[in-house]
Amino acid sequence: MAYEIFTDEWAQAWKDDLNRSDKYKKAGRTWEWPLVLFMEADEEYGIDRDRAIYVDLYHGECREARVAAPEDLDTVPYIVKADPETWRDLRDGKLEAIGAILRGRMQLQKGSMLVMARYVAAANELTHAVARIDTVFPGELH
Repeated sequence: MAYEIFTDEWAQAWKDDLNRSDKYKKAGRTWEWPLVLFMEADEEYGIDRDRAIYVDLYHGECREARVAAPEDLDTVPYIVKADPETWRDLRDGKLEAIGAILRGRMQLQKGSMLVMARYVAAANELTHAVARIDTVFPGELH
C-alpha cells in the first residue's frame, strides 16, 4: 500500500517499520527526545502547505508518530527541515539524513548538532525506514 508522505497514515507506517527494526533499536538505544520532521510547501511536488511529522523516539522505540500540531514546533527539542526534493531523495535512498544536514540540504532548525552527531547510525536507520515505506507525493498519485 502506498502512503502519501507526511500524513498520519504515513507516520504510522514509519513508526511500525522502525519498531520492527532491530538495527534501529540498537542504533537508537540511548536517544531520548521527540523531534519534528518538517517539509516546506512546494507546488511542484503537490505540497500546497508546509507539512510536519512529530515522532517520539525513546531508547530505540518509536512511541508515537503523527502529523505535528502547531504546539509541537514550540516544545520539541529537535526540528529537522527540508524541501520536498530532499525528502524525495531520502525516500529514494539517494541521501542519508546526517549527510544531507552536513551538505545543507536539510537544516537542523532546532537542536544540537553536537548531540545529533553522536546518533549517525540511528539517523541512518530512520532514513532507511523512510526508504522502505511505499511513499508517494501528492503529484505522484495521478
